[in-house]
Amino acid sequence: MKNGWKCWIPALVLCVARAAQASNEPHIGFAYPAGAQQGTSFEMLIGGQYFKGATNVFVSGEGVSVEILQFSVRYEPRRINNLFNNYENTRASLEEAKEKGDAEQIKKLQQRFDRAEEQLRVADAPPGIDRFDRKAMRKYYSFDKKEQFNPQLQDRLRVRVSVAENAPPGERELRVYTPAGLSNPFCFQVGTLQEECEIEPNDDHMKPDLQTIPVPAVINGQVRPGDMDHFRFRARKGDSIVVDVNARRIIPYLADAVPGWFQAVVTLYDEDGNEVAYQDDYKFNPDPVLFFDVPKTGAYTLSIRDAIYRGREDFIYRIAIGELPFITSIFPLGARKGERVDIALTGRNLPKSRLTGKLPDDGSELRHISVRKEGYRSNQMPFAIGELPEIFEAEPNSAPAEAEPVERPVLINGRIQQQGDRDLYSFQGEAGDSVSVEVIARRLNSPLDSVISLSGPGLVRPGRNDDYVIKDKSHLYLGAGLVTHHADSYLTQKLPESGTYYVEIADAQGNGGHDYGYRLRISQASPDFSLYMEPSGLHIGPGGTAVFTVRTIRKDGFREQITLSADELPEGFVMSRAEIAPGSDLARFTITAPKKMTGKPVSPRITGTAMINGKAVSRPALPVDDQMQAFLYRHLVPARELVLAPVEKRPPVLFHAKVPKSGIIELVAGRETRIGFEGTIVGKQRGYSVKLDHPPEGFSTAKNGWIGKKRIKTKKKDGRDEWHKTDAWGTIMIKVDDSIEPGTELSLVVSAEVKRGQEKIYYPAPAIPVKVVEEKK
Repeated sequence: MKNGWKCWIPALVLCVARAAQASNEPHIGFAYPAGAQQGTSFEMLIGGQYFKGATNVFVSGEGVSVEILQFSVRYEPRRINNLFNNYENTRASLEEAKEKGDAEQIKKLQQRFDRAEEQLRVADAPPGIDRFDRKAMRKYYSFDKKEQFNPQLQDRLRVRVSVAENAPPGERELRVYTPAGLSNPFCFQVGTLQEECEIEPNDDHMKPDLQTIPVPAVINGQVRPGDMDHFRFRARKGDSIVVDVNARRIIPYLADAVPGWFQAVVTLYDEDGNEVAYQDDYKFNPDPVLFFDVPKTGAYTLSIRDAIYRGREDFIYRIAIGELPFITSIFPLGARKGERVDIALTGRNLPKSRLTGKLPDDGSELRHISVRKEGYRSNQMPFAIGELPEIFEAEPNSAPAEAEPVERPVLINGRIQQQGDRDLYSFQGEAGDSVSVEVIARRLNSPLDSVISLSGPGLVRPGRNDDYVIKDKSHLYLGAGLVTHHADSYLTQKLPESGTYYVEIADAQGNGGHDYGYRLRISQASPDFSLYMEPSGLHIGPGGTAVFTVRTIRKDGFREQITLSADELPEGFVMSRAEIAPGSDLARFTITAPKKMTGKPVSPRITGTAMINGKAVSRPALPVDDQMQAFLYRHLVPARELVLAPVEKRPPVLFHAKVPKSGIIELVAGRETRIGFEGTIVGKQRGYSVKLDHPPEGFSTAKNGWIGKKRIKTKKKDGRDEWHKTDAWGTIMIKVDDSIEPGTELSLVVSAEVKRGQEKIYYPAPAIPVKVVEEKK
């Protein structure tokens, strides 16, 4: 790390997930240091935007508390000079006005001087530097010429984090709260190993007094432009050293950098400076994992840098190093719920080679398994839980004559054993059957880049699929989270004739090996859906409303309506009516808080229910945040939970649409319809503009609506109009294109725009249920 805030005490790990933000909602860009051991207390620096007025930092789970110590702003170097000029010039003018006794000018200049003084008072500076010492501040703000100022990281929060000795190890989520909103979540991990922070200068791997790290340990650091960080450690002959780097796992996506994350590279040197090991990734994961069997007892040096020598404050890393347990692969990759399992483990320094037990009869579709050795828990491996009958691949099955016969529906656990291997399965099909074939491998940490084909009677060309990618027109990738290469395959096919059909699976690059496991589903078309809900967190005031978007991935031809509902919603909270219309992929809904509520965060669970083959099927909505990668691509990154953070202050405007007794407002296709509002406004402001918030295609407004205080019939003594103290009403005109099919039902969201200086804050009303109807003749 260069020219940055130094860490001298142990720390914690954070993985950022960025949410789409309103103009002034807080956003975390980085947090350093990135790791903490149980039973430690330390200072952390959080960088981002819109932290002014921050009052709380929320951490999920038990045993972790955070105290805000200081807010500051890291100004652009040129601006710090301008601020000093403004401060000194204003002070001189103020002193001159005082000498002249000009009261009006003194008042004006005093206000200006107070603002200039406050801007310098909150300027970011290391301990011991006087913020009003121009020479010292200019020196501190003399950035490395290779490092560009990033306004997305200019706001700073210095906080103290305390981790209890009995705090459960594992991942949490950390968020910053300000009166304007709740920040994006950070994946927050409490660990068991000793933590170290890098000490600069450490660019030379042959430096005699290079920082020595006791192993096992976790190293925290930052890579700045052109930076290379080095650490020395001792190892004995025969040790099996694991170097596990967390870089992209700390900040999954960067919106303003290519390829969209910090691409770490690690190298090991011996005592003579010779390179003995190198790694720049791990399978398909950009974060490297290096395995090193120590040939000779002595001192070794670990180096980390960016692959193309970039660097900035949010290039944060966390390295676990030592004889640590690490799982490289498991088999099978999943099992049927309620069944006994025998999972083979492969890896380094593992305390056991198998895990056995019985799966529960219900629960989630995905679990994570790991092992513990000497108090340290290994990396986690995903393990799928299925509902279909399962079998294991039986070799040989590399040719049609050797194809393994299966009966649908079935889920096959197999491996592409070696380079050039392919596995074939046969089944009996009837003309008119709809068949669905799906591979689940890359999503379960298998390096397999699958390609599948379906051949048989009546198929002139075999059905084939390599990568099944789900994205919309805006380059938003759905359902893949941190996986950028969507390597799993999927196809559906209506069978033209009765007879024997063959499914073939192979690796698209011709690769194979022990780690190349897969789960292959062959079944009749099974309509289903999955749900993703964003954002994963919002703040909500007494009587206030929070807006969410739910997206669905429809599978195997499923087109029915999905009805959304909330579980574990506290008393007094109300969720609006919410359905994803037949054939639609998106819906918006709101949750409204009671006018009196406690200060405890709320974490409801949203569920979608639909009728599939005459049976009600429910699926959870996974909380996600929309993150941008490399200026263009967007991903829905999973969060651990949905969070509604309560605030004490009541919103300045509370309003709702006037809905008839039928419970739905009718909008005439091809025409404008007036929707009325009623509510309350607190404060001197007479009213606010009302906007249609992210309307679906085909719904629009020619101009904004309005919500304002009611005018009282009687006038003031001076003849001017008199307005009600709080009661308000308003309207908005909404037009529906004639292309929208009559009978369409959905929810619309409108928000009141409140301006505070140059900032805009939007306060939504509860979602409005509407139905499109034909114009009456």
